[in-house]
Amino acid sequence: MGYRMYNAFYGFSEKPFEVIPDPKFIYLTPQHQDILDSVIGGIKDRKEFISVTGAAGTGKTALFYYLLTTLEKKIKGVFIPRPFTTFRDLIRNILLGLDPSAAHEDKINPFDQLTNYLNQMSASDERMVLIIDEAQCLSREVMEELQIFFNRAPRLVQVLFVGQTEFEDKLNSQGLRWLKQRIKIQLQMKSLSEEESSDYIDHRLKLVGRNILDLFTPKAISMIYNYTQGTPLGMNILCDNAFRVGYTLSRKSIDVDIIQKVINELEGPGSQKAPFHSIKQTKTLWPSTLRLKVSLKKVSFAILFLVCLGGLILLVRGGFQQRSVKWGDFKTLKSPPVDTHLPEPKPISPESLRLPSPPPASLTAKRKEDQLIEIVTVKAGETISFLLQKYYRMTHATLIDIVLDFNPEITNAHLILVNQEIKIPRITEELFIIQSSESTYKIYVGTFPTPDIPKIYRDEPSLAGKEIEIIPRKVSAQETWYRVVVGKFDNKGEALKVIHLLKERGLLPSFRKSPQ
Repeated sequence: MGYRMYNAFYGFSEKPFEVIPDPKFIYLTPQHQDILDSVIGGIKDRKEFISVTGAAGTGKTALFYYLLTTLEKKIKGVFIPRPFTTFRDLIRNILLGLDPSAAHEDKINPFDQLTNYLNQMSASDERMVLIIDEAQCLSREVMEELQIFFNRAPRLVQVLFVGQTEFEDKLNSQGLRWLKQRIKIQLQMKSLSEEESSDYIDHRLKLVGRNILDLFTPKAISMIYNYTQGTPLGMNILCDNAFRVGYTLSRKSIDVDIIQKVINELEGPGSQKAPFHSIKQTKTLWPSTLRLKVSLKKVSFAILFLVCLGGLILLVRGGFQQRSVKWGDFKTLKSPPVDTHLPEPKPISPESLRLPSPPPASLTAKRKEDQLIEIVTVKAGETISFLLQKYYRMTHATLIDIVLDFNPEITNAHLILVNQEIKIPRITEELFIIQSSESTYKIYVGTFPTPDIPKIYRDEPSLAGKEIEIIPRKVSAQETWYRVVVGKFDNKGEALKVIHLLKERGLLPSFRKSPQ
């Protein structure tokens, strides 16, 4: 309830940090304004293809939602929030974006239908700008068919690709050189600076009737920047949760303790995130990773040079000894004897981690209707992380993994489609108990981005003598996460008791009560 009530507590006219992009909250830095001006100029000059790339969360989607509100009346903008797996589906959604009555299921060829529709627009001196978000996820097949479409319908539509930096790598592949050559404007969006991040938070707060200095301590502001690295999406999530936590604690000012609490919730147990003062110190000592790599490279060359120089001096010095070394003498030089007998392997303790193990049965194999909060239909701009924020007020790998398990048709944790139905599970303690085939039980303690996290469970007294399994789980074509399962337990009651203990010690993801 806290996230619904904190508006009145803090004196907000509405929530200032919603995840869904809202054009009225747009904050334009000089960089954003330059990108916007370049894109608008490209549209006016009828450039066929434009691309804007940047890291996840840098505000690309929000900027182009805002762009749609600035287009001239003769230009119709269609926003595609997620790429479709087939070109036919992409065409149908473009038609729906132009005119819902123009997309009919009984039409045999949507390709021809769209071409005819665009020709009608052209006769009225209208044209279309197609914005494809998350362009790095476009399949090669869709992009190749896009080329065919443009060859048949030149100058009827302009495409703006918006995506992460991986899209640039995709353009460099051999089969897509044609597209790279036809992209006349390529822009990159960067994260906000620390000063811009503070201004961004202040800007959104002023739009709802408050300002940053009345609500955040200076150290909390620095901590927000250090954690999010200036990404607007990250700041929205962190600030929204900070007000939720502050409301539950009846704290009018957001300080470092509240921000750290929110970070711990977002990261889950075992987070290795350093406190903000440590990050500050690290940045002072090593301004950039590149400098560190260059420095190490120089040191390596220096060491190699000194070793070679030392060897040369020894050889020269040896030549002046009373007894010279002759070539034949090298035949008598032998390497020291090597013990080829392998040492006895050390016994492995029961607590030792093992990787991998055959995946257990689905964590949610016995799905029931009462295990679900709701079945939602995905809307434009929504992601799994957005849905988790909406229903649980937090997002992390464990929650995402559970949602994926309830929705096995989702093969990419970062990609869901408009109008796709998603099951939202109710998070209960029972969900973390796995019954094995031999009538014993295991505990699912969480999912983590790296296999190192579960080491924190080794010294936990309640898990003494239990085996810890790390089970790889692919969440996209390029990304693997790791489930952690602990067992065995003789009965369900014993497993439930350990779950309670782990939750008390902060070793299970901290879930707020699911909505009823």
